[in-house]
Amino acid sequence: MSLLDNATHKKVKSLAKNTCASFIDGGCVFGGPCDYFKRCGKSFSCDYFEQSVLPADKELEQVYKQQHGISYVEKSIGEYERTCKRCNEAFKTDSKNVLTCSDTCRKQLKQKRNSMRKVSQI
Repeated sequence: MSLLDNATHKKVKSLAKNTCASFIDGGCVFGGPCDYFKRCGKSFSCDYFEQSVLPADKELEQVYKQQHGISYVEKSIGEYERTCKRCNEAFKTDSKNVLTCSDTCRKQLKQKRNSMRKVSQI
């Protein structure tokens, strides 16, 4: 694991002290002192800090991850491939229950179904 340079480490400590929900009175609520305030804190990392606090400062996040040797992993958008029930366009979604590609198509499909129900009731 790479060491943070002094300027980056100072910014990380400031961000942790001012915005980390787990940082209380120089310590971590998960037990013990904060990793970044230890004597050898430049070589430590905290998963909570990296995932929840660091993204608030994009510039610092990029420098931090570069110095720690963390590479960005591109996540694919949408786990499921679907065809919109209204416009027949292909789209991706994280939910297997989504039937339409947008709110507009969803509303139009709902209106069409409601009008079909009214016709069948007559």
